[in-house]
Amino acid sequence: MRVRILELEQQLAAAAAPPPAKRQRKSTAAADTSVPDDDDAPAAPTPAQQKKEDKKHQAQIKKLFDRLKKECKAADVKFQGSAKSVKFDEVLEKAEFDALFKDRGTLVQPTPQNKPKSTVTIIDFNASQAEAFFSEGGAKLDTLKGTRWTIGGGPRFAKSEKIGACDVRIQSMSVQYSANSMKATLKFDVHEVGGGSVYGTSHKSYGFGRLGGGLFF
Repeated sequence: MRVRILELEQQLAAAAAPPPAKRQRKSTAAADTSVPDDDDAPAAPTPAQQKKEDKKHQAQIKKLFDRLKKECKAADVKFQGSAKSVKFDEVLEKAEFDALFKDRGTLVQPTPQNKPKSTVTIIDFNASQAEAFFSEGGAKLDTLKGTRWTIGGGPRFAKSEKIGACDVRIQSMSVQYSANSMKATLKFDVHEVGGGSVYGTSHKSYGFGRLGGGLFF
């Protein structure tokens, strides 16, 4: 009888004890949350991967410059001695936009003083900043060309006439990007370099553009 009582007591004690396997799982889970796994850390790009990213970055800048070259040669962009404005849109993912423009130029929006919560980013570039941006992508700035035209009107109401090609330089660049639509609008102020008079024969016959008369412009 005494032996039977001892067996029952041992069985009750065993049933009341928590399963060792569950304790082990809890202990393992705690260890998993407290000890970071080095495999989760982002790996640094290999030289080959970095070279591939650099080529992609330069290709995107060259694409923008090629688009600017096309716009400067558009039929409705007539260089007549004053600066011209051209603009175009590009679709860029947020990561692509940041890779191209973040920490470049002068950030206008968002800033702590100007619409800090805005999803629209505006960055302005002066002439040297814009040229440095495109040069970084391997763009040849001296290939930026436009077309010079005479100024129409005058006493004889003459039409504008095409004079020929001219060199063009960037005066300023402004980039506006919407994170919601992923649309980037690039606006440029560009101006011609060199060249002579832009007054046609109708103007010149009345003294426009000449040094001798009092109607020199």
